[in-house]
Parts: sequence; structure tokens; C-alpha cells
Amino acid sequence: MLSCTRLWILVALIAGLFCHSASIAGKDCRIDDDILQQLLSVDPQEHEAAMQEVVRHPDLDLLPAFREILTRKDSSLRRRITMLVIRAYPDHAFSFFQNCFEPFDLHRQEAATHGIGFLVDSRVTVELEKLLQSTHREIRVAALRSLQMQCRSITMAAFKRVSGSSQGKTTEIALACRQRALKVLERSHQSAPTDPDLIQAWSRWVDSSLASVSRNRWTSSLDQESPMATGSLALFNANKDWLGRVRPSARLDYQFSMVNLFSASTKEITIHSSIEDIETLRAMAYDLDRVIHFRSASDLLFNHPAVLSPRWVDDSEPEISSLSFSISGHPMPHAGIGLLNISYWEGKLQGASRATVRFQRGSGRFIDETVYDEKGRELWKMEVLSWLEGGRLPEKISIDIPAAQVGARKIHLRLDLRFQLAAGQWLLAEGKTYERIQPDEQELRAYCEVELLTDPTPDPDPVDADSSGQGSTAGSPRK
Repeated sequence: MLSCTRLWILVALIAGLFCHSASIAGKDCRIDDDILQQLLSVDPQEHEAAMQEVVRHPDLDLLPAFREILTRKDSSLRRRITMLVIRAYPDHAFSFFQNCFEPFDLHRQEAATHGIGFLVDSRVTVELEKLLQSTHREIRVAALRSLQMQCRSITMAAFKRVSGSSQGKTTEIALACRQRALKVLERSHQSAPTDPDLIQAWSRWVDSSLASVSRNRWTSSLDQESPMATGSLALFNANKDWLGRVRPSARLDYQFSMVNLFSASTKEITIHSSIEDIETLRAMAYDLDRVIHFRSASDLLFNHPAVLSPRWVDDSEPEISSLSFSISGHPMPHAGIGLLNISYWEGKLQGASRATVRFQRGSGRFIDETVYDEKGRELWKMEVLSWLEGGRLPEKISIDIPAAQVGARKIHLRLDLRFQLAAGQWLLAEGKTYERIQPDEQELRAYCEVELLTDPTPDPDPVDADSSGQGSTAGSPRK
């Protein structure tokens, strides 16, 4: 039998051998506790050092502890841990987040629902569709955000290609994930058509195909002999090539040039965009055929008529039909000179409540639209002044915004826009923005023009990492 002294010596040797073996494997026997304490630290440098250590030496034994950290109330900490799992454990991230859903903990499930949306994985949308049935709004909103993340990956790639900042590759699995996410949004919206969170998400990501389905579904629900049915069908059919989410007919290659007389700034941007990228970027509020920041109330009607409560208006003029619809709670119409998220002179609406669109009885050709606040005051009026050959696409559009908001200022803006056909594709040719100083006096504030490019090959020169103004000489793009 060993003496007590010899027994303690043997235990010490075994413990030393164990720690030595762990050290050889690249892991100190105290590293787990140290790393976890540093990750929980309020010191940003200490926390970042621990994050980098986990990324360099990912230890699967840490994942159960991360799962427990996600039960904490601190949303910032939970967000950092979910992103750490994605970075350090890409092959285990899906199973990690999936395991976080049960047993239920509100904080952990919300964090995991956010995190799983960053993964490009065909299994993600299956989990998110289940989570949309949660009785907790926090979980449903997190699931909607993650579904939008599934859509956003190819949108960002398209933006990089079009802006020239990179080649922006789009993978087949990313495309498939986007299509699955859109289908989930569509099914969920159909099962809960009045849910405001679903309406907002669906409205942002709806493409030309879903917008067409939405219009057809709504018109099919009407009495087919009613003026509402026949009138709305005529309006949709006559203007579907330029209002709402439109699938373009041809690629675009052009140079946009702008001068802002108010801030003495200029910019030039070259655009090379495929049909697919033009349509994809509409979800980011970039309509490359319209070029400027130009939204109309009728775009909302063409995308999602069912949620706008349209009603027929008996017009006193026999040749004119009118529809009135609600736009409260929806993205407000706005217009101004700018491109690719740089708006040098942009007017937005505040307090818009309802809109009325007028069109020719029978043909459905758009005449004008007017936006009102809840007291009936006019905030916006858009008119088509002339049409291009064929009569389906506007040539000249005028937009009057009596109560435009530019920054903190309330001013009266007017836009004059002239469009062209470029290889069959509708495209802005020239735009002017005026500020009305007096009832009978206005000043030109911004001017832009679009020059078609005959060479469809993108410029191979690299874009400087600091060129956030993308050709601008302005000190601040929001001036």
C-alpha cells in the first residue's frame, strides 16, 4: 500500500502530466474560464482580445457556455456572441443556433433567430418560418429581419457590382436562399395579411413577379362588373411598365452627371447594370432607370393594393376615373436629385395620409396623383405631361411638393423630369429641381443629365476605398 506522501506525489504527477498534455494540444487548462471572463468584460479591449483568441483557436467546448451567455439581458453582448459563433465556428453555427431554440428562453431564442439569418444555408428558412408562428413579437420580428438578411446578401453583391466597388459574386446557394425567403414572406403574409410587421417586410422585398401576383389577387377578389374592377385593371395594364416594381426590359449603361447649385457640388457616376441587378436593387430603393430618388404613391398601389383600402371615386369629368387609397404607415413618396444613396437635394413628405390617382377612363393611362395629409391639405402632386412613342411610358413628369422636408427645413420644391428610351429601356434623360421662393418666383437648385454609354464594359480601374462620394466634389453629400 502506498503511503499518504507517495499518493499525493502520484496525484501531482498525474495532474501535471494532464496539464502538460493539454498545453501540447494548444489549450491551457485554465483558458476556458479566462476566455469566458474576458468575453463578459465591459472593457472593450479585453473583450476584443478574447474574441480574437476564440477566432484563432476555436474550442468547441466553449459553445455550451456561449449558449448560456445568450440568456443574458444585455442585447449588445448577445449580438457579439452570435457573430463570434458565425466567425469562429462556421461549420457548427447552424446546429448551435438550432439548439438555442429549445428549451425556450426569450433572450436566447431572439439572439439565435437573429444569428441564423446571417448563414447562407438552405435549412435556415425552414427554421425561420416556424419562428414566425411564435406568440412573442420579439421572436417574429427577429425572424422577419433574418428572412430579409437571406434576401440582402445578393442585393449587396449587386450593389457592389453596379457601384464599381467590387465584382460582387453571387453564388447559386445565395440565390436559392433568397427565393426561399421570398416564398416564406409571401406565405406568411397571406396567412396574416393585416400584420403590420409582415406588410412592411413584404413591401420592401416584393419583386416584379410578386407585385403582379398581388395585383391579380386583389382584382380577382372584386366584383368583376364593378367600376373598381374594370377601372383598376385598365390602370394596372396601361402603366405596369413604369409604376411599381418593374422588371426591366434591357440592361443599362450610362453616366449620370449632376450639379447642385445650392452647395456648389458636382458628381459623375458610371453605371453598368444587368437586368437582374436592376430589379434586385429596387429592394434597396435604387431604381436605376429612374436614376434620381423618385418614389410615387402609385408605386405602393401597384405593389400591394389590398393593404391600401382603395375606393372608387365618382369623378365629375366623364373621361376621367379616380382611385383613392390610404398610404398611412407606408414609406412616404419622395423625390430629389441623387443616385446610389447620395442625395444632394431631396424632398420628403411628412404626415401623408391618403392619395388619389386619376387616369383616363377606358385606356387607363395615368394622368396625375395627389397626396394629402389627414386634414386634406395637398402635400404632393405628380403629373405626366407627355408620353414617349407608343403611349405606355412617360416622356415628361412634373412633381410639385408644397411641403417638402429637406433636412430640418420645410420648403416648396418642384421637379421637372424628362425620360428617354435606351435600347428599349425606359431611362431618365434630364432632371431639374427648383425651390419656389415666392408664389411666382423659383430658383434652380440642382440639375442632372444621363449620357448613354455605347461600351457596355465596366471600367476596370479600381475604386479608391475613400471614394464614398463616388465622383463627388462635395464636402458633404447631404448639403
